Amino acid sequence: MLEVEDGGTAVTATLEPRTSLDAVPRQRTRASDVRRFVGGFYLVMGGINAGIVAADAATYRTFADGSFWPFVTDTWRDVVMAHPAPWLLALAVGEVVLGLLLLHGGTGARVGWAGVIVFHVLLMSFGLGFWLWSVPALLVLVPAARADWPALGVAAPAPAPATTATPPPPLRDGAVTRTTATLVSTCVLATAVVAASLYGLLAETPYRSLPEATVVSARAQDACSIVVAALLVLLVRRPVMSASVRLARLGLLAYLLYSYLIYVTGVPMNRGFLVYVLIVSMSGAALLGGLLGIYERPPVTTASPGLTRTTGWVLVVTAVLFAGLWLSVLVPYALGGSTPDPEGVGGTPYPVFVLDLAVVLPAIAAVGVLLLRGRAVAGALATVAMLKILTLFTALWAGPLLALATDADVHLGPDAAPSLLLLAASGWLTARWLRSFRPVPLHPLHPPPERSTP
Repeated sequence: MLEVEDGGTAVTATLEPRTSLDAVPRQRTRASDVRRFVGGFYLVMGGINAGIVAADAATYRTFADGSFWPFVTDTWRDVVMAHPAPWLLALAVGEVVLGLLLLHGGTGARVGWAGVIVFHVLLMSFGLGFWLWSVPALLVLVPAARADWPALGVAAPAPAPATTATPPPPLRDGAVTRTTATLVSTCVLATAVVAASLYGLLAETPYRSLPEATVVSARAQDACSIVVAALLVLLVRRPVMSASVRLARLGLLAYLLYSYLIYVTGVPMNRGFLVYVLIVSMSGAALLGGLLGIYERPPVTTASPGLTRTTGWVLVVTAVLFAGLWLSVLVPYALGGSTPDPEGVGGTPYPVFVLDLAVVLPAIAAVGVLLLRGRAVAGALATVAMLKILTLFTALWAGPLLALATDADVHLGPDAAPSLLLLAASGWLTARWLRSFRPVPLHPLHPPPERSTP
């Protein structure tokens, strides 16, 4: 109570404890972030479990040996492990479904919350070791679900009519709002990549009939692809994607499309073939849609003329250099020389020859020419191309490093030296270009930079 004298009149006021009006919205926002993280985690874990089952379902044979109840152990051994593939794949599908429900939000997310909580409770019946994971997880999941629950499945109230409508704040140049479809499709793509990569890393003969050096390179690329899948999910986690984030995403999609086109055409048929096809379809569609958006509305870049010219010539020289390397192998064969090395399975053309000479190298040369001619869209396309080159040659050099670590034979092709130089150059140029698309605050007296026109 507080008494104040005001002209002889006592005024009594009661001081109430101050409360934050936005505490509940902030709590629900944090719970929503936890829901999206858990959804993405379950998608990835579903892919990991599917990959392990495809490689060797017997890996889970001892999963229930530490259970408190003989019923759980006997049921697992006599029912699940009697036909492990369908049961464990059904479990992986269930994890993916729960992840999608949580990511989608709405009423379905309530089912997702209930599912993951029940899943962790049931997991505790498999032994004390699982309590070390499940108990801390439940301490996070249950409060997050309670905070998120009221906002799920409730239609947003209609806005009250206002005399003056306040427009939403404009997006910065080159930024776009990330849609739910983009988030969900990216998570599905990342799950497929993780599953295919784990199959290649864990199965006994996913790359049969291929030379040992090629198998080592393929498995090193599988490890790199898991990292790329994680990066893709991280890039789309925010509701607004800046220009640099959009371009980085497109570069990673280009890497996946190129890599798994080689898997589809140059790897003997294996159990992961349909997953490879799914990855090619989804990454190709997402890359095409993103490039169309960039072409229609090129983001503004602050790249200097020197950086533009340097990158343009690097791309043109790269295309000419690698075209010359491949033609130095193929032209002598066309004139009656020895068989090209390497070659595809069963004597078919090596997939890299086909993709590079028919699609990739002409496209890289075209982007370099567009840069040198000062086209507005060229900077964005060059960033995508440089990032694709960076990720591809990082994966290619991971093969020799893995061979050295495992005492396997190290096989370096004719592109080893130029690819190493290009790896360093592309890393530097990619970083410079991504920084050039960051929004720069403008002085009120200075107009924004004009876009260059074709």
